[in-house]
Amino acid sequence: MPLFKGNQVPRYLFRIVAPQSAGSTTTSKVKSPATTNSDSDRLEDLFQLDPEIAADRLNQHLRWMSGHEQRCNLMSWTSSLLFALQYGLYRHSMDRGEPQLEEISLFIIDTRSFPEGTFVKDLEIIKVFETYHNGLKDFGELRFGKYYFGEYLTQGELDIEGRCVKVSLQRMIDLGLFELHSGLGNRDGWNRWASRVRKAITLAQSCFGDRWAVPIAAMLLALQPRAQKDAIIISGFSAMFSSEEIAGLSLEDIEIDDVRLPEGEQFARLINSIHRAFTDTDTDLVLNSFTRLEISE
Repeated sequence: MPLFKGNQVPRYLFRIVAPQSAGSTTTSKVKSPATTNSDSDRLEDLFQLDPEIAADRLNQHLRWMSGHEQRCNLMSWTSSLLFALQYGLYRHSMDRGEPQLEEISLFIIDTRSFPEGTFVKDLEIIKVFETYHNGLKDFGELRFGKYYFGEYLTQGELDIEGRCVKVSLQRMIDLGLFELHSGLGNRDGWNRWASRVRKAITLAQSCFGDRWAVPIAAMLLALQPRAQKDAIIISGFSAMFSSEEIAGLSLEDIEIDDVRLPEGEQFARLINSIHRAFTDTDTDLVLNSFTRLEISE
């Protein structure tokens, strides 16, 4: 896809895959429905199509319209772990046959090694085509308002070998996902906060491996409101990770989509607190764009 001004892709994107998900998603390849279809003339780049046709296909994809999948060359990701988890639970309860939670997987991808233009933000591509389709324009007004879920799009086939991890929702639940985020605002549960921090780190390590443990644990903790500069969180990470391990993650240049995503803002604050505690330096998010946010003590 073409490059868009300001289209900075978050380091981590998420995708929920259920038995009835369109296309094909494995830990090695992501293929759009059109890619898995033998009709090769449907593999055209969206930007090479007549703009009215492209706008219609984009509108159908973003609205999850039934029946469009065979010709769809797009696949969706989200920068919001919270939305991904909620969507996975939605698929569990609403898909035909009510697939089991162990059949629904969360994929997490590290976007750093992909060429520029591989991922495009929905808000950016909607702006390009909304003048050609009234339905897409109306949908864009929703997305630019309160119905924003941090969606990013890819086209065709994507090689993700060695750049992603996956885990079933059931495994995350078995390891304490629901317990981790129940009643964090309840004063009676404050004495259990340290155990929740350890649970988040253990869940992340067990489900995703050491390479992904720190950022995923931080994302899990960011799903609920928390105090700024939480000493218990820092203590929990300090007990399980060394300064060398944290430095090796290159968190200083991490990109995060925090536009109208409260959990994104929380994650940015938390990952900076962790990075500062181990390296005595702020991430670029704080040094540059993140300074626009009001950070409460």
